[in-house]
Amino acid sequence: MKNNALILEGGGMRGIFTSGVLDAFLEEDIHLPYVIGVSMGAYTGASYITNQKCRNKEVLLECILNDDFFDIKRIFTNECILHSDFVFVMMNKFKNPFDYCAFNRSTKRFLAVATNIETGQPCYFEKNKINCFEKTLKASCAYPGLTDFVKINGNDYIDGGVSDPIPYKKALLDGNKKLLIVLTHPKGYIERSPWYLNASSVVYKKYPNLVEILKKRHEKYNKTLEELEKLEEKGVAYLIRPDIDVSILTRDFVKLSKSYDEGYEKTIKKSQEIKLFLNR
Repeated sequence: MKNNALILEGGGMRGIFTSGVLDAFLEEDIHLPYVIGVSMGAYTGASYITNQKCRNKEVLLECILNDDFFDIKRIFTNECILHSDFVFVMMNKFKNPFDYCAFNRSTKRFLAVATNIETGQPCYFEKNKINCFEKTLKASCAYPGLTDFVKINGNDYIDGGVSDPIPYKKALLDGNKKLLIVLTHPKGYIERSPWYLNASSVVYKKYPNLVEILKKRHEKYNKTLEELEKLEEKGVAYLIRPDIDVSILTRDFVKLSKSYDEGYEKTIKKSQEIKLFLNR
């Protein structure tokens, strides 16, 4: 599977679908040498690198039940609604330990995308090329308006989905010929102007480049989807996406469990088709 890339879109709790897909990959022994993820796609992709089947599902379902992770009432106390440290400290190191040794040993190339708030441009952080890669995952997941910026090497970063929501061009630029892409919206989805746009113009007024990127993000996203469908027609890309959409912050345990099952079962069913795509 040389020169094949796995690209993982973000989407908050929609990442539970991706978790099901990745667990099916592990079960079917589908391993790609190059993995690039955005936001929750980067987080779930890390456990794929370490071969920790079911870990992402356990972490995400634990998060939705715990107010230490998400509490809308914090908006009245000037705190972040999402506490990412609950995931990156409590879950990664204590409740559902992440296998850092396996991660560092892995020969797979793994990249996480974050957005530089000064330039508004994406930054592609690669495993084994930067100290404390966990911090880059945290930056990649720093959703606008819900979490704090993350500082890396003196620069502040925010969610990678702001600047490069589905980084297929980076994968091609790095020499990959086939793209296996896990999306988190159903076919036919059209991104609208984000709900946080007006507020972000005020909150991020010190960062005009970031505000400009946020204004155009939905247009870029929709254009990217069109480009990916054309690549799929040409046999360059294979798209895996859900039939049912879920909210980015949903706390519906049943709906999230069904989304995981859909990702897992759909991928198991199409595993031979996926292998043929990657090997031809």
